[in-house]
Amino acid sequence: MRFEAFVAKRYLRGKRKNRFVGLIGIISVAGVTVGVMALIVVMGVMTGFSEALTNTIIGNRSHLVISDHFAKPIEDPQAMIELIKRTAPEVVAASPIVEVKGLLQSTRSPRGQERYEGAFILGIDPETETEVTQLADNLTDQGGRTFGRGAMPGDKEVVLGYLLAMNLRAQVGDLVAAYTPRTRMGPTGPTFTPVYLTVSGISQAQMSEYDSFYAWVNLDTAQRLKGQTGVDGIHCRLVNHEQASDVGFRIQAELGLVTTTWYESQRAFFEALQQEKVVMFIILVFIVLVAAFNITSTLIMVVMEKRRDIGILRTIGVSSRSILTLFMLEGLYIGLSGTFFGVIFGTLLAYNLDPVAERIAWFMGVELFNSTIYYFDRIPVAVLARDVIVITISAIVLTFVSTLYPAWSASRLDPVDALRHE
Repeated sequence: MRFEAFVAKRYLRGKRKNRFVGLIGIISVAGVTVGVMALIVVMGVMTGFSEALTNTIIGNRSHLVISDHFAKPIEDPQAMIELIKRTAPEVVAASPIVEVKGLLQSTRSPRGQERYEGAFILGIDPETETEVTQLADNLTDQGGRTFGRGAMPGDKEVVLGYLLAMNLRAQVGDLVAAYTPRTRMGPTGPTFTPVYLTVSGISQAQMSEYDSFYAWVNLDTAQRLKGQTGVDGIHCRLVNHEQASDVGFRIQAELGLVTTTWYESQRAFFEALQQEKVVMFIILVFIVLVAAFNITSTLIMVVMEKRRDIGILRTIGVSSRSILTLFMLEGLYIGLSGTFFGVIFGTLLAYNLDPVAERIAWFMGVELFNSTIYYFDRIPVAVLARDVIVITISAIVLTFVSTLYPAWSASRLDPVDALRHE
């Protein structure tokens, strides 16, 4: 192998009779470099978005929601929380919840122009909720938020998602009327009696679902709206959110309760995100594939240029297998060089993507990354070693495949034909 590697390196470094062949070799290296760079940057951005969105989702939904098997209210939530913690020590915080579907009406609009919005009203314990979700943080202007304000809900108070508040034209201190399925029989039939709530805060959860449809009240208000004494469930925060499935299975088996993990609540979203990442990987691999075709073209022209050398090597006893190995190594050197530079430059670009994007945006006069749309104040990037390894292996495999035909044609060259016209 040392002989083949030596000759392959000499062919790469040696002067070319035809400079065009050397230019194509440089273009092949650049093509592999660009392809690998694009793969690393795009996979890093998609992984970064996935992790950032995961943190946002589990920050708003909790890691695990536990409810009764027959959907009955839990009359003693504190005793249930203690039982859950004894069964699953991984649970570091828990808080009761009451779920109410209702209709909210703004009281600021003129008579006849009232605004109504459907809402998912969540009853919480303000004291323990801060240990489980980030609702308190959503009421501030931190973390890239611009609409969060106010305080956690008290008795007959409500916190509105900021998009829901905008649709109702409600502000902190305003009254909103809450209509729920609980009815009373009147002289003319069932009537819906509203409960008037004071807006204590505006929440920016950085999730469209929560900002558009969710409202939060304390447990007493939620129980009054729903007409029940117990709570609907317990939501928990774990030491590690990735343990949610295992902890959920244990609680189901030992306590006979129903559990829903953060992943199960958003399964379709996460599966779609994973499929998009796979599709983007497949599409961008074609960039590397095009560069691999350039390597094939380069090696074919090198074989044509080195016909005399191949004939001499064969006449002095070099086997066709050595010729095959020689040109395969030459192509692999090109591919490995491009992959190496692509990994280095791709990683550097991924971790410096924000200043690069700002320069491009300034030069083009457009906004490439709108923080109000994506809810992040910077482009989230997470370059995983696993992704880099997969990209590197894929580039090397494509490079290796691109060398097979030129190397095979060189090994099949008859030395007599190669030297006949020399």
